[in-house]
Amino acid sequence: MFKKNKLIVGLAILFILFTAEISWAAPNFRVKLVYTVGEGEALINIARQFEVSVREIRELNSLEEDEFIRAGDKLLIPEHHEVVDGIAIQEDINKLYQPDDELDNYQLDVNQEYKVKVRKESPRQEIDVSDLETLDYPIKRGDNLYDLAREFNTNVSVLRELNDLGSSDVIRLGDTIQLPINNLSDKEVLYHTVSDEEVELLARIIHGEARGEPYIGQVAVGAVVLNRVIDSYFPDDIEAVIYQSGQFSPVFDGQINLTPNRTAYRAAEAALRGEDPTRGAVYFYNPRTANYISWFETRDTIVKIGNHVFAR
Repeated sequence: MFKKNKLIVGLAILFILFTAEISWAAPNFRVKLVYTVGEGEALINIARQFEVSVREIRELNSLEEDEFIRAGDKLLIPEHHEVVDGIAIQEDINKLYQPDDELDNYQLDVNQEYKVKVRKESPRQEIDVSDLETLDYPIKRGDNLYDLAREFNTNVSVLRELNDLGSSDVIRLGDTIQLPINNLSDKEVLYHTVSDEEVELLARIIHGEARGEPYIGQVAVGAVVLNRVIDSYFPDDIEAVIYQSGQFSPVFDGQINLTPNRTAYRAAEAALRGEDPTRGAVYFYNPRTANYISWFETRDTIVKIGNHVFAR
């Protein structure tokens, strides 16, 4: 009788708020839960809720790495609780779910639906965000708070506080939220604040200066422009750096107006993502064609890539 009651309790809990799919393998079996995706939910927080990995959920549901989930989707959740000799192991299940009152106060019947609640987190601690520098970030398809927190080197609690989200993790496509930049490098801030026009201009200067150079040499030219933007000796935005008087020959010979090829755009994006083959150079020159070669030779040479020497 004891075993029978314990089995009834175990099966009833698994029916709560979920449709249960049971795969038999005598004498043990493993349970999979069917979970309905809510508005704004992402795989990472679903995985954390059920203490499984994102990879396990993707594999069980045949989801590709670049495939997104949407509200209303049904996901199979791998459940790591086994039933041995017909007796449900309750310990880990009760960590996630509990009935409105103590479980012992209920007489549960198989195939019936019962109300449960997910245990709430401990009271939220006060987080001071008053001194944080922030930028406005428009939400794009596939964004979620957990990935954004990782990308901006912060945590989800800070993002909730900054954007008055309470305990919610819901963000919507097209909304604009505040993201902190205090923990980002200058180049990372630049990457997140650059405009489409500046990306175009960076690709144009790369094309004008280095279209005959190897790809890494084109990335290097883009990196020099960005290194100047964050160097206090030079102007502090991409357009001002490129158009600074007497600095880049394509500006005064008109090649800045040529349409960049695909390689130049790729190189611009790579430089903006932080790739820097020059290791911090703010100057480059071609020893065979450069004017004022004697001045360049006074600079500290870092590396030679293709026909260009990069220096600081």
